[in-house]
Amino acid sequence: MSEAHFDEYDYYNFDQDKYLYSGHSGKQRTKKEAETNTNHFDPSGHTRKVLTKMHNTEANRKEASKGSKNH
Repeated sequence: MSEAHFDEYDYYNFDQDKYLYSGHSGKQRTKKEAETNTNHFDPSGHTRKVLTKMHNTEANRKEASKGSKNH
């Protein structure tokens, strides 16, 4: 791409985009937006992990009780 047709406003926009879209925040967010829309500390621990384990344990129990009734 030739830069012959760029003016100072194009270079200004390129420079601003470099700061706006950097910081590894993803989804073209600013750093401030990334900080406010991130996962926050949960004082009760890994609730989703614990809930998944409990759900899987209950499903396995039901499956095991079905298998033992059939034999």
